[in-house]
Amino acid sequence: MSEFISHYGVWLVAAFIALETIGLPFPAEAALMAAAVFAATTHGFDIWFLIPAGIVAAVLGNIAGFWIGRRFGHHLLTQYGPSVGLTEDRIRIGQWLFLRHGGKFVFAARFLPFLRNMAAILAGANEMPQRKFFFSSTIAAVIWVVGYVLGAYSLGEAFTKVATPAAVLLGLVAAVIILGVPVLVMRYEKRLLERALLELPKSSPAKVGTNVSSP
Repeated sequence: MSEFISHYGVWLVAAFIALETIGLPFPAEAALMAAAVFAATTHGFDIWFLIPAGIVAAVLGNIAGFWIGRRFGHHLLTQYGPSVGLTEDRIRIGQWLFLRHGGKFVFAARFLPFLRNMAAILAGANEMPQRKFFFSSTIAAVIWVVGYVLGAYSLGEAFTKVATPAAVLLGLVAAVIILGVPVLVMRYEKRLLERALLELPKSSPAKVGTNVSSP
């Protein structure tokens, strides 16, 4: 990866970060670490250019992903959601969860494989407040980029050897979240829907069904 980065530079790393953030399977984390190691060992480019480029790419990716989710996500959920068990009531619960806990989810997702790819689109589709999304996602992006760049730059290959198994562990955590949250929603669906009906803005476009679907 370092050799690949040496040929195409910081802009390739930035492109990987932005594209991964909007849901495409690009190795942004590996590219970021490889670029920092390359900068430390060969002085091919300055990490003080790599850091802002990475942050800007992550922020732009967040904006694009959020817009895609806001523009197309709700329509896709309502049109195709029922075929995979996403009833109107469950869509409303998802909106409520993002209203109450979206900031924490978006922040944590930046550090979790798989969830990092889908967090912005999910936030947009579930109508998370824009200011809360941009604040949480930007803070997370800054910490993620600075942490990985400075860690890889300072510790070199030693950092990447620690970061790789850590990424596997975080990937397992993300898988548990992806599988576990729907199970919890179905288990406590009626209670969650009651709270969603009380707390969601009345102008929310989701239509609420008269009955809660059984799990």
